[in-house]
This record gives sequence, C-alpha cells and structure tokens, in this order.
Amino acid sequence: MGALDEPAGGSESRAEDPDAPPDVSARPPRPGGRRGWIMSGIILAVTIAVVLPPLFKWQSESQQKALSLSNMRRVASGCLIYSQDWDERMPPPVARMPDGFAVTWARQVRPYVTLDEAFSNPTNPVKPFAEHPLLRDPADQHPIDTSYALNRRFWDQFAPGPFPFGNLEIPEQTALIAEAGRMAADPRHPILARGGTAGRAVDLYGDTTDRIGGLSPYPSMHGGQFGLVAADGHGIMVHVLFYGRSDGPHDTLLGRIGDNIYNWNGGHPNGATDRPAQE
Repeated sequence: MGALDEPAGGSESRAEDPDAPPDVSARPPRPGGRRGWIMSGIILAVTIAVVLPPLFKWQSESQQKALSLSNMRRVASGCLIYSQDWDERMPPPVARMPDGFAVTWARQVRPYVTLDEAFSNPTNPVKPFAEHPLLRDPADQHPIDTSYALNRRFWDQFAPGPFPFGNLEIPEQTALIAEAGRMAADPRHPILARGGTAGRAVDLYGDTTDRIGGLSPYPSMHGGQFGLVAADGHGIMVHVLFYGRSDGPHDTLLGRIGDNIYNWNGGHPNGATDRPAQE
C-alpha cells in the first residue's frame, strides 16, 4: 500500500471524525425557500397595512383631544385673568363698536392668551381672527374667531349685565368654556356640516340640546366625548347626557351636561344649594 493510498473505509472514518468539516454537498436543497420568504414578506406587509392605520388614527385622535383641552385651558385662563382686571366680570359676549364692528368675547380675551392658535380646536378647526372670516354667527352674522364657546349665562341671564364671577358658589361644577365651532347633524356621531351650513358657527354656549337649522352647535367631536373647562379652570372630557328630548327631562338653565358639570352653579340656583341639583 502506497503512502498516498487511503485505507479501506476512509470515507466513513472521515464522516465520523468530529473535527472534519461538514459535507455541505450532502444536504438536500430545501424546497420553496425563497418562495417562503416572499410569502412571509407579503403577510407582514398586509398585517402592517391593516394594523397601523387604525393605530395612527387612534394616536391622532388622542393628540387632538389633548391639544383641544390644552387650548381650552389657555382660553379659560385668559378669561379668568380678564375678570381680575374687570371687577370679576367675564367679557360681554359681543360688544358693538360705533362703526358697527362686532368685538366678540374672544377678541376681548385675546390679549390675555399667548397664542392665537389656542382659540382653535384641531378636531373642528377655525382660523382665529382672520381678516376675512369664513364662519359667522347665524343670528347677527358677527365673525366667529374661535372653536370654543363662552357660557352665556355670565351675562344678562340672572340680572341685567354681568354676573360677578366671585358670586359663583360652585365654580368647579359650572361650565365656563365649551367646544363649539362648526355644527353637526348628529352630535354623537358628528359629520361636519357642508354646503350652505358650513359657514355658520357659534361662540356662545347655550345648551347641548340647542339646534340651529336642525344642526347641533356642540358636537361631541372626540370619539363621543365633549370637551369643556369649568369655571375653576380644570378641563374635562364628558359624555353628554342630554342632546334631546329622548334623553329625558333636562333643565336647560341649571341642568347637567355630563359627569358632574352643569350649565350653572352645580345645578343649583345661586343661594339655594341646600336642595338637590337640577338635571
């Protein structure tokens, strides 16, 4: 036997040698490997296309809700500072100048609010203080500069002129600023009005049961929730309890909007908090 000759059974010995490199050529090819990767990629892409849009939409809605609450708190803070400068009075809803120009409460509070953008609800936007306003009040056509409404009960409701802010007994349960702006046909599932009604909006809060031309000026724009700030400055999202007669009896002057927030003084006439709150 020559020096270069292999011993019998040499290939078996090499296969059993743990230090020998693996014989790759002996592995059978895996059928459909590349096809499997392609199918996996397609499934992943479809999953992303299905899952991500609702996730991004939910994040966007959550951000808009948070931003609207932040904006309302800024505006409410401006109202409270205004009241300190004006003997505890809220600004009048609309003041007419000698030339007929309407100075709304929003314009009067504007110097006390840092950013004009705070007057706009990102879910129901308005261009604040535009030179050529697109939205006007349906009653007297004054320009609408904000997506929010001031509780109109602070003026000419219980007596002529302003109600002294310091006389409010339960500010933490009294609406001060509420979401408004463009109106919706169904306030619980709002689709913003279009066409001839798109240019109509309000900036004063009356009651959630109000209708103007069959439309609601106070839609619940955030997944069925309605944003407001109470007279003590805290913001809250509520599910409105009363949007119509089918919701049950409702006191439009003192009644509850939702949660523990009322149109006025925690549902009590001023000076009469010893009795149950009125819905």
